[in-house]
Amino acid sequence: MSKLFELFLGSILMTLLAIALIVFSALHYILRLGGIAEAGCAWHGSAKTWVDSNGDGLINKGEPPLGKVEIHIDDIQNQLVDAGWPVLTDKNGDARLTVPSLGCSDILFQVYASPPEGYRITTKPRIGVNQYFWGGLETENVYYFGFISDR
Repeated sequence: MSKLFELFLGSILMTLLAIALIVFSALHYILRLGGIAEAGCAWHGSAKTWVDSNGDGLINKGEPPLGKVEIHIDDIQNQLVDAGWPVLTDKNGDARLTVPSLGCSDILFQVYASPPEGYRITTKPRIGVNQYFWGGLETENVYYFGFISDR
């Protein structure tokens, strides 16, 4: 009886492992950025963040970049939050944005920045991106976010 029970539990465990492997493989295939990007099915953009000392929403001479700002992209059309995963700006306030597009479909995104602690945003908080996919592959847009210190 003990051997039969061990065989039964072993069969269940092997089935669960097989299912987990299938699910992982499918997710890896779907979300693999390299494969989608190679096929040309990825949207690309960039973001720029800076300390907007005078609060006018424009980058003026002498206003430094602001690093470590979290940039988000929501896919409004498919109701996905953080479709491109949050990206942090570098020390120069720059971030590269990439979102895979399954089926190379048209896009309807919102790009926004989370204000760092001690700052508030001076520019438009959310920027809409509505683009015919194949018509926008040659151009890459830059999305600007200015912040002023709360102190």
